[in-house]
Amino acid sequence: MPFPEGVPSVPVRYSINSPADGGPGEGTLQLMPTVPAIRVPGQEGVFTGGGTYRFVDGQLDNGAGDQVRLLPTNIDGANPAVWAWLGIEQINGQQPRHFYFVLDVDAEEVDLGAVQQLAPDLAQYLAVPGESAYDAWRRAGNDGDEADFLASLVGPPGDITAANEYTDEVVSEGIASEVQRADAAYDPAGAAEAAYTAAVDAASSDADAKAAIARDAAIAAAAQDADTKAGAAQSAAVQAAALAAADLYLPKAFLTVDAFMAQSGTKVFGHRGAGMVAPEHTEAAYDYAISHGIQAMELSVNVDSEGQLWCLHDLTLDRTTYSTGALNTYPSTGVANRVLTNGRVMLGQGWTDQPMVPLRRMLDKYLGKVVLFVEPKGNDAVVPLQNLLATSYPHAPASVIWKAHVGTSFTWPKQQGYRTWCYVDDGTTNATLDAKDPQVDYWGVSTSMSSTRRKEIVQRPGSKPVFSWPVYRRSQRAALEADGIVGLMSSDPVYVRGTTAQATASRWDQQVKESGGTPQADYNVDAALKFSETGGWASINRARATYGLGRYCPIIPGAGGYRIQIEMKYDQINTADLAVHGGLYFGKASDDPYEFNTINPSNGYHLILRHNGVLRLYRHVTTQTGGLQLGATDVGTDAPVAGQSMTIQVDVTPTTIEARRLGNAAWTTGPIADASYRGGYFGLSNGSITDVAARPFWRNLLITQL
Repeated sequence: MPFPEGVPSVPVRYSINSPADGGPGEGTLQLMPTVPAIRVPGQEGVFTGGGTYRFVDGQLDNGAGDQVRLLPTNIDGANPAVWAWLGIEQINGQQPRHFYFVLDVDAEEVDLGAVQQLAPDLAQYLAVPGESAYDAWRRAGNDGDEADFLASLVGPPGDITAANEYTDEVVSEGIASEVQRADAAYDPAGAAEAAYTAAVDAASSDADAKAAIARDAAIAAAAQDADTKAGAAQSAAVQAAALAAADLYLPKAFLTVDAFMAQSGTKVFGHRGAGMVAPEHTEAAYDYAISHGIQAMELSVNVDSEGQLWCLHDLTLDRTTYSTGALNTYPSTGVANRVLTNGRVMLGQGWTDQPMVPLRRMLDKYLGKVVLFVEPKGNDAVVPLQNLLATSYPHAPASVIWKAHVGTSFTWPKQQGYRTWCYVDDGTTNATLDAKDPQVDYWGVSTSMSSTRRKEIVQRPGSKPVFSWPVYRRSQRAALEADGIVGLMSSDPVYVRGTTAQATASRWDQQVKESGGTPQADYNVDAALKFSETGGWASINRARATYGLGRYCPIIPGAGGYRIQIEMKYDQINTADLAVHGGLYFGKASDDPYEFNTINPSNGYHLILRHNGVLRLYRHVTTQTGGLQLGATDVGTDAPVAGQSMTIQVDVTPTTIEARRLGNAAWTTGPIADASYRGGYFGLSNGSITDVAARPFWRNLLITQL
């Protein structure tokens, strides 16, 4: 499509080579402005421009046999004055490549492969309005200049009529009053008459001049006073109208970042919404966190091929959905209608598939009601995110924290008034932190970082608050708080925030992961609890794995202690090694991870049931890998039968521990005098099993006070 007459353009060319043989390449080049539209002086409407072009014999082609032409980025008087072009190169068989560039209005022809490619430093890009409000007012049939247009904007709830009446009254009365005072001062009647006559006789021209000056000064003073008071009245009316309008659009309960941070105690934020309890970065995950009273959560953002922003942690759809490939290759309608998350893989097949959620929906739903950590994950999402916030959510800086890695720029968010959270790598140097410090409000450290290094960052000059991620255990919370961390980005925020048990009986028949479930690694499919399609059974499909049951912890004993009862089965018996076993661990003071036959961070007990039927109790301690057997002899029970349920009980009294397998009165260790540990945390264990086909299954957990 040719450019309108009078609109400058620059011819551009671009060539690509095939990655296979080095010959002419095939693919497309998408060219788009980094702002929604550009107003060109002397032209009606606005210019958007760009498009998607194919390569013919490796050369850029506009499809009509003509050379591709683009709008220069420095047209005199254009609005905005500074912007850039974004190019998205898609060579067949290769990942898309993004680059930014500018075009000089005086250039005769530009090879896009040779231009300087700019980093998307968004401080220099501005959003562009379309038709001005004044032009729209005139086009609607109104007459008058811009002053008339501005006057038309003032209305209820501010009372411009009252302001105008006040102005007229003040001007009228003020001028009349000052004229009267001037007349009285130079009134030829009465006592002033003699003076006036004498003045006329002596120097009438001088008296006339002085009278005129005095009168003019009085009139000017009165007029100025009236103008000032009228302006104040009009400003008050406009402000009242603006406040009333804002009240219509801003959330009723407005939670600012500063107000949230001023609250006492450790702050808990939702990581990926609540990504270890509900499918990450879905509306279900966000709703779960907020409905349980979490006041801050993370929104990771990426962009599709049409510039629509979606809540997504990865650049591709491979890990969290049933689709594959980069999000920026998908059209908006395809993402909205065809892409579904696969949270069932990690969180249980009882979950229904969730759709992707657009960022706008979450901003409209929660902006101002909770604090939002917003982070563009891909470089191509940065400009669209900044434009969206600047044009559609001007109040966002009050309740949004801009989240980004230490290696990215914080110039734009700081210029816009956002608080910033800069998260660092375990190996980030102090020199890097010093350079970034002026643009940072809060530092971020990972749970994998050493305690020593975390404390160093907490104690940096300036004492800026430090947050940590990803937190899904209460034991992590305790360690981080001891280091001075004041904010926790948690994938299970409701559990991490709490201190008490949430239930005493399992409902694994629902086939969904429960809050408080602590696998050995978060966001890990292999470590997750697996649910059988029938029967309500759960298992861990990983060699020697364990799974903490924090939902039921800490167990609160009765006066006589407590009982753990659970059904257990083996679907396959390892006939080659009947000594392999699975079971339970319990009595731990915290929910830190446990693994059989390793050095563990805290003490406790474990119960094993071998494939040959032998039942044993062990004490495990932090100083050695192997357990210490409790009781003098093994408890021999019938060998398990593949697929057949067995019921296990553990009684923990103030002074003794006893384990039994129900079905025979002889299948018990009897009460063993041991009061070493009485912690309230426990979990499931695959014990020594390395062949997951022979792993144990559990169901119908019940906690009872004794």
